[in-house]
Amino acid sequence: MYRSESIINNLLIEVNSIGNRTTCIKQAYRNTSHFGLRERLFNENKIISQRLEEIHSIAKILKSRTVEKISFSSLLLEQCERIIFQTRKETNLFFL
Repeated sequence: MYRSESIINNLLIEVNSIGNRTTCIKQAYRNTSHFGLRERLFNENKIISQRLEEIHSIAKILKSRTVEKISFSSLLLEQCERIIFQTRKETNLFFL
């Protein structure tokens, strides 16, 4: 595995972790009525979303440097876009 593939693999793992954590945050937000916990969950979700956007921009750069149609960078970009789409679709959760 090349160094860039190793970095991309680490980013893929982080993106999957972000996707799972986002799902857990939204589920916990739905199930609690404690104001302090809701505020912490909202802030954590915001921080996680910012990190996902950072990884998405990195994935775009890595994809533009690759001439191959199928690569780890393509997979990373696709995974980021799917999770971003999923989180934007469920954004209204925090405005119940």
